[in-house]
Amino acid sequence: MSLTLPRETGAPQKTGRGLVAAIGVAELFYAAAGALPLILGLGLKVQEIAPANKEAVLGFVAALGGVATVISNPLSGHLSDRTTSRYGMRRPWILGGSLLGLAGLILLALAGSIALVAVGWMVAVTGYQAMVAGLTATVVDQFPVERRVRVAGVFSMCNMLGVVPAMALSQMFKGELLLQFTICGGLAVTAAGVLCALLPDRRLDPAERRPVNVGSLVSALLVLPRHARDYRLLWVQRLLVSIGFALISSYSLYYLQSRIGMPTAEAVALVGLTTIASTLLSGLFAYLGGRWSARIGRGRPFVLWATAILGVTLLLKAATASVGVVIVVAVISGAATGVYYAVDLGLVTQVLPDERDAGRYLGAFAMAKHLPSAIAPALAPVLLGLGSDPFAEGPNYFVLFSVCGLLTLAAAPLVGLLRDVR
Repeated sequence: MSLTLPRETGAPQKTGRGLVAAIGVAELFYAAAGALPLILGLGLKVQEIAPANKEAVLGFVAALGGVATVISNPLSGHLSDRTTSRYGMRRPWILGGSLLGLAGLILLALAGSIALVAVGWMVAVTGYQAMVAGLTATVVDQFPVERRVRVAGVFSMCNMLGVVPAMALSQMFKGELLLQFTICGGLAVTAAGVLCALLPDRRLDPAERRPVNVGSLVSALLVLPRHARDYRLLWVQRLLVSIGFALISSYSLYYLQSRIGMPTAEAVALVGLTTIASTLLSGLFAYLGGRWSARIGRGRPFVLWATAILGVTLLLKAATASVGVVIVVAVISGAATGVYYAVDLGLVTQVLPDERDAGRYLGAFAMAKHLPSAIAPALAPVLLGLGSDPFAEGPNYFVLFSVCGLLTLAAAPLVGLLRDVR
């Protein structure tokens, strides 16, 4: 099949389920390739090279990856909006990003120093953020407004389920980081290649290409245009929700040990069980939420209620010390998270300030999710050190989870202020 396309910049074409499936599979293996090092691989590599101060080194390397994520996604999206390749606007970024990501993973696996670990991880992150920037923009390029929420449901479902193949590979090839990373990265490249072969990608006429310069690159990181009220509201509410979850993302094990007094082995088992259950439910409800929202033609109620439920579950964990509550919260929040991310993504595709800059604005929207991950790790210990936990001795998880819950609840009213989507 030839990848050369006729010039066209028009509306999205009619596309079938095969393309939706190909986008979903590419998203699944992108997510797996990005998650695999974070599950165990990055920590094991750091421990192998710098065992004496592994915690500090891992935090530093992870922070560098966070910075690369925040910068590379919107910039890649911005550049893809102005790509005039004969192969289309998004294909070079989807396939090229997957190849760069694989190269970074291999470098990370072979690294013999912390400097190379950091470089390998940043290269991998940069590549996979370029890949996902191209993937996300295809939702706008290829599908009319009325189909985007449903497609976003499939997209979000596959993103959330990416942890499943990552966990499977980490268990199948324990200790074999190079093999794990090569297989997972290779699957991402394969999925990207299949998608690129099927994708009727738009080809931008060079005469219509807007300039790329320092000013345009800086503007790609300035994400709140004045003339796009609904986009700003969705960006801010995504930021608030993401801050809440970033603050607690690394503390599930410690919460069980400190708040509930659970032995380490039992706590590890429970974290694994609830993580798997929550992930599977998130994927299922992302798909169902996208379909249901598209069927009734309303997205705001789904995002509003999902946000409210997430906030309440965080407050419930703040005010209780029960294993049963932890399990119930994992189930409910898993379902609500799936609905939230799927429908929220679908809504933002409908209120982009300029669809010619779909890559830029969707990359900037992703920044609202990733930016807290670079900031929250420094803030969480401060909150844990404030006062004393009324439910147990040790770090103050009451304050930490209360702050997270209130931030999430504060995002819910913003959804009700949207004007241009239902």
